Amino acid sequence: MRAQSNEGTEGKIRIVETTRPGRVPASPVAQPTTTRPTNQPTGQPTPQATTHQRARYALTSRVGRDAELADLKARATAPNGQILTLTGPVGVGKSRLADALFDEISGDFADGGRYVELDTLQLAADDPDGGLARAVAEALGLTPGPALAGTASDDVYANADADAGADTGAAGNGGDGGGDGGDADGVNSPLDLLREYLRGRDFLLVLDCGNRPPRGICALWEAVAAAARRLCLLTVGTQVLGMYGEHRVPLVPLAVPTAHDTADLGRLGQVDSVRLLVDRTKAVRPGFRLTQENRETVARLCQMLDGLPLSIELAAARLKVSSPRALLDELSRSPGTLTDPGAGAGPGAEAADGGPAAGVDTLGLPPASVELLVRLGVFTESFGVAEAAGVFELPLEVTRQALEEMVDHSALLTEEQRDGSIRFWMLRGSRAQALEHLRRRGALGPVRADHAVFFMRQLHSIRRQLEGPGQTVALEQFDHWHQEVLAALEFLSEAGNGEAVATLAAASQPYWLLRGEVESATYWLSGAVDLGIERCRVRLAALEALGEALLLTDDPAAAKPWLDECLAVYTELADIPGITTVRQHLARLAQIERNLPAAENLLTLALADLDPRGGGQWSRGAVLARLAEVRRDRGDTASAARHATEAVRLFERAEDARSAARAKLTLAGLTGAQGDYNRAEQLACRALLLLHDRGDLPEVARGLTVLAEILTHKYGRTAAVWERAARLLGAADALRRRVGDTLVGQPGAVSGALLGQVSERMGPSAFDTAWQQGGRCTPDEAVALALALIEPPEHQPHPTDLVGSLTRREHEVAMLVTEGLTNREVARRLGIAEWTAVNHMRKVMQKLGCTSRVQVAGRMLRPLDQGAGATGPTGDLTRR
Repeated sequence: MRAQSNEGTEGKIRIVETTRPGRVPASPVAQPTTTRPTNQPTGQPTPQATTHQRARYALTSRVGRDAELADLKARATAPNGQILTLTGPVGVGKSRLADALFDEISGDFADGGRYVELDTLQLAADDPDGGLARAVAEALGLTPGPALAGTASDDVYANADADAGADTGAAGNGGDGGGDGGDADGVNSPLDLLREYLRGRDFLLVLDCGNRPPRGICALWEAVAAAARRLCLLTVGTQVLGMYGEHRVPLVPLAVPTAHDTADLGRLGQVDSVRLLVDRTKAVRPGFRLTQENRETVARLCQMLDGLPLSIELAAARLKVSSPRALLDELSRSPGTLTDPGAGAGPGAEAADGGPAAGVDTLGLPPASVELLVRLGVFTESFGVAEAAGVFELPLEVTRQALEEMVDHSALLTEEQRDGSIRFWMLRGSRAQALEHLRRRGALGPVRADHAVFFMRQLHSIRRQLEGPGQTVALEQFDHWHQEVLAALEFLSEAGNGEAVATLAAASQPYWLLRGEVESATYWLSGAVDLGIERCRVRLAALEALGEALLLTDDPAAAKPWLDECLAVYTELADIPGITTVRQHLARLAQIERNLPAAENLLTLALADLDPRGGGQWSRGAVLARLAEVRRDRGDTASAARHATEAVRLFERAEDARSAARAKLTLAGLTGAQGDYNRAEQLACRALLLLHDRGDLPEVARGLTVLAEILTHKYGRTAAVWERAARLLGAADALRRRVGDTLVGQPGAVSGALLGQVSERMGPSAFDTAWQQGGRCTPDEAVALALALIEPPEHQPHPTDLVGSLTRREHEVAMLVTEGLTNREVARRLGIAEWTAVNHMRKVMQKLGCTSRVQVAGRMLRPLDQGAGATGPTGDLTRR
């Protein structure tokens, strides 16, 4: 294979050509004379030695894009001819990826390939295809003979372009019958030259459009594709071709850090956008590195830059003499600082009235779509077709077609959903420019008002679904809408509309509490109250929601005035459901304050108000679930278990799987307290799995604690189980601090005693290590750890074994001896008298037939060593 280059035109053309037996290799140099060798067809350039032009991207490393490159490579090297379109917004790295692809696969084509950058060529606008065929032919050195000059050539070129979809053996106004591709007068058009050049070839052609619309490429393909033995045409640009057989390959920005990534320095450094920023910054500032001090700022920078490689490279250049914090502050003030200046250039980019601002790719979009695109900037995050249609009151089909058109022009990006649907989103820079355009026109306020009204209606309509079979769908909707709701609340608050803020915040409160975002609930509900709420029902809903949220804060007593006001008004209105709900909240406060008689009295009154024969099964289940917790805390385990069982039944009848799982957690703890650890474990595992699936983070924290206690009772003879319990408790504590303490009754009844027990068993140092490991776990990792199976290790004592003859306390003493503890230290660890520890040790030595503590340790550890290979590390245990 020979590498060649051509600088005979204004553009940049990279060429790789392979010599085949029986064919003279083509040269991209223009013919110096009108004569040609007799063994070459018309349009075939004279062979000439050339040198390879170094790729412009070779000086810097490629970061990420391995998966995308592999996908493109598989598509481009398919046995049949392909037409691929690599699309994406400006600055996403399309040209760099196409360049890498060309370097990797051009040698796989028998006749090599061509990489043509159309942005650098001089195209003749008066040609029917915008001069594309002529420019590509000239870039390849396929210069027509003298007869083509003048008016006749224009006529022939026009005819050839008009007949581009006809039989590729035809040239100009007549077929060539397999001849040399000329018309009746022997004149060759650019399409003739290209067709004849590609005849029988195995060839790769890359047309990098840059910011140009792909005008004429469809006609070019239809005219020349059939002549080649195999032709792969890769078009690189912001727009699709829109032709049959085209395979669109969208290129999205690099991955940006999540909150989970940001929390861990090592994980953050592996995120592609961060890797690129650090790599390019080090090139201009060798001392730069990612540290604990700058990790949050670097992560935020990559997020603000949308993971766009071009923007990240520009940011890296700025970091040569600037700090990440200073650059972040500058970007916060001016979001478009590092956007590509040419991103919005093109027809329609700036209308006479101010048009869409630069940064929003409107190239080729009709005016109606441009207007909608700008208004879509009101969405903070992603949106669906129904949401766009609902906010702007447009027909669904019209909206769908407009969004499809915007995606085809890379003005919007898409993300696939698990259910097969698609959501759309706009780059931050483009959105900032769109909002600025709306602001200049005075249209931003009305558009934001439409946006807020739409989400107020939507949340109000789906709130009740959180208590029924549709809760999974409702939660997914809330997840999608969360940022839109916050944006709507901000707008309504700025407008001073307290009632609207109260309505939207009260509708959002269940979702906030479910996701552990208590601060959002208290902030917006308190703000609504401060703004003033005139309508009684709206105020009651807001105060009740505020009171419930305050119960999860560091000052739960702050909820009492608001709940007392609600109870008084509901009593005056004889609103039984309202009275029942508020009494549950007040009972929860009494439980937190350890006033258990008052809590039980309130719940008994609430239960009496509900008619067991009528409706309100869900409300009755909620009261019974809370009463079960209070009875548990008062020591009435049997009664508490009956209430929890009935609550589970009522919730399941109402098809509220999440509330049923919450009640099952309480029942699991009660069942374990009664000694039925197998059933308790099953209940806790199933409940934890469902709550995790629903994203109920506060209850996940409680589930980790409940399951840790059950595991220590059921499997507590092994050190691995104690370590797992410590990790689960550490994970639960970290999650509880993050989302709010909902373990009412649990900290004193379970966690406190359990923490002390686990710490004693493991020792302070080992316990602290495991606790910290658990605290670094994500909710996903913590739940996986909790649900991992536990297989009793091979050294687990059997009734006939000597070790198995030890009592539980004797086994604990013996295992502590293996850690090198003295009798006094063993006694302190187990909370027993030293003389009691000595007696246990004597019995252990007698049963095991040992005469020293060293022999006891060896006898206890020998099975451990034998089982290590089978059980693996602590984290790989399995449960039967």
